[in-house]
Amino acid sequence: PSNWRKVRNIVQWTPFIQTYKKHKYPWVQLAGHQGNFRAGYKQGTILKKLCPAEEKALEGIMVDILRPYVPRYTGVVEGADGEKYLQLEDLLSSFALPCVMDIKMGVRTYLEDELAKAREKPKLRKDMYEKMTQIDAKAPTEAEHKAKAVTKPRYMVWRETISSTATQGFRIEGVRRGDGTSSKDFKTTRTREQILSCLSSFVQGYPHSITRYIQQLKSIKVTLEASSFFKTHELIGSSLLFVHNDSSALVRMIDFAKTIPLPENVTITHRSPWSEGTHEDGYLLGLDNLVDLFTVLEETMNANGATTSPINITTSTTTPISDATATTTQSLPNMTSSIPTTPSPSSPAIPTTTSQSLPSATTTTTTTTTISSPPPVPATTSSSSTSPPPPVPATTCPPVPASTSPPLQVPVYNPSFS
Repeated sequence: PSNWRKVRNIVQWTPFIQTYKKHKYPWVQLAGHQGNFRAGYKQGTILKKLCPAEEKALEGIMVDILRPYVPRYTGVVEGADGEKYLQLEDLLSSFALPCVMDIKMGVRTYLEDELAKAREKPKLRKDMYEKMTQIDAKAPTEAEHKAKAVTKPRYMVWRETISSTATQGFRIEGVRRGDGTSSKDFKTTRTREQILSCLSSFVQGYPHSITRYIQQLKSIKVTLEASSFFKTHELIGSSLLFVHNDSSALVRMIDFAKTIPLPENVTITHRSPWSEGTHEDGYLLGLDNLVDLFTVLEETMNANGATTSPINITTSTTTPISDATATTTQSLPNMTSSIPTTPSPSSPAIPTTTSQSLPSATTTTTTTTTISSPPPVPATTSSSSTSPPPPVPATTCPPVPASTSPPLQVPVYNPSFS
């Protein structure tokens, strides 16, 4: 039978298939929840376990000007297991050997209601305490050390501060290269220099993707600013999915399980600092910073003639775009007070308005970060090429383990991570 038929028969569907070996499918999950996905009934589609909030959000987006930048949603279907699923467009079905990156948008990944519920019925999580101490043994408070547990909101608030979420308005969740290697070790990727290094590694060997990403990010931003849906909703835990190979590149908005309508008489800018009660999500702040960072990469590549030698990227030590959220970490609620002392496919056309220039950043003092410049585009530009992209260069970006088997190209899709 065809590879597609084999995939449809797999019970456990998770994204980012890595290898095909001896008629078995080892699945490696880049981001998301195992078991939430199934192969679609039609080629080019996938099924995602039904979430009422996401269903409602997708219904609203499908009649909004944001529709071209979101996977096509065609309704709810019932699976063979009796579960109900959202039927979505598979964004990777037309890509051969794609490079994929998931970026979680916003200055927080939790709803304000989650904080309120945690205060009412605080539930201690030993697993999250262990995750916290593995990264920083000094992070838990004395009470948390004694309980050997933390609440989920407390962990999530802390996690935002060690990544770039609170300062840049986004964080890198995971990266998968075209050769099948992947990494999720971005928990402490926080500074602009670290992010630039990771982005440079992601586009290594595909310089054409940088310009296309910038164009699409600007187009998404212009559309968001004019969107009625966006004006009336907060987008929490939503991601941008970046996909490219040797001939194509696209960016799409995904994951809307925590996209909810704003309370009556509440308006947000999507850029202002968040404090409890404001409902600000920082989505546009993160988008501004992503455009800025990819522009730095493009300008540096052009200045260096897209050579393969190391290039120097000069960035400002005072980053006005991200400074807008500097107060975010100061206004995060202290969750420790509730803890007891004992344990209890083709891109849409880019609007002409996207060519408008972004506000220039003010530079004070500068630091220099050396990263690898993308080499020239490979001679073969066919999307069906089976030649793997060049290896990931050594950078400050978290190491990517080597793949032991050649990748199998099948339609995949990226879910959310929480």
